[in-house]
Amino acid sequence: MVGGVENLQRLRVLCAVAQQGSFTAAGRMLTMSQPAISQHVSALERELGARLVQRTTAGARLTAEGEIVLRHVLRILHSCDEARRELDQIRSGNLAAVRVAAFPTACAHLLPHAAALWRRRYPALPFEFIECDADEALELTRNGKTDLAITYDYAAHPIDLHHLNAQPLPDDPLLLALAASHPLAAEPVVDVAALADQAWISGTSFACAESLRAICGVAGFTPIVALDSNRYPTTLALVSAGHGIALIPASALSGPHADVVIRLLRPVPPPRRIWAVTQASPMATVTHLVDCLVASAAASYRNNCGMFP
Repeated sequence: MVGGVENLQRLRVLCAVAQQGSFTAAGRMLTMSQPAISQHVSALERELGARLVQRTTAGARLTAEGEIVLRHVLRILHSCDEARRELDQIRSGNLAAVRVAAFPTACAHLLPHAAALWRRRYPALPFEFIECDADEALELTRNGKTDLAITYDYAAHPIDLHHLNAQPLPDDPLLLALAASHPLAAEPVVDVAALADQAWISGTSFACAESLRAICGVAGFTPIVALDSNRYPTTLALVSAGHGIALIPASALSGPHADVVIRLLRPVPPPRRIWAVTQASPMATVTHLVDCLVASAAASYRNNCGMFP
């Protein structure tokens, strides 16, 4: 809108005129003369090519164009104030820790690499994380107890992200885990319909269970759930022992698992959707961590997806 740090004063003048209702009162608020206030307003109007303030005998009020500009100006000034606050923290050494809440798979396979990238820019900034369920991670950030949540949902059961800043990370493909001795283990791609009579190991969360039901429902059957597990290493161990088959997100595969094969499904099921969620106006340190998560997730999924045919 306006180039150069020196021109921020014009934006502050516009806010003061809107708040005080006159050039004289705005000048008192900013300890500036009335002519100086008028000059700043006129310069801003020339730069934007619009009349922003209507002068009246009673004072001054914003025009319709001025009201539009004011909405953007308030956001700009808020961001500038936040930047100044963060810079002051860095200079003083009084750095607030960045707090992250994430579900276990993200803590194991996404957060470590992302945090390492982030520390290259902020080596002295304290970093804390909480490992918890995806729903709890979201609520901790929604309530301001953490700065960032790494959470997930499925198309069959979307989460509420209203009033939050949500950055999608690369989708997490869902794959089929089978015991190596399973009759379908030799197939590179398995039809979902061929699994109607199989015993399944399901996730314990409502979202995971709903996703499994939705995927099987498209193929015309209800899954036979033999066991439930809320940790993927446990799920893979149960699959290896022949207790059933399971859907596994690609991000949960850190390497080959003994006596387990990973196969593609046909049709391809909707992926698990991963989100990096912050408050509406996150600090720059948090925004950079989100950028690092995007890069980390992309690399992780590329590596993991190379482990199956």
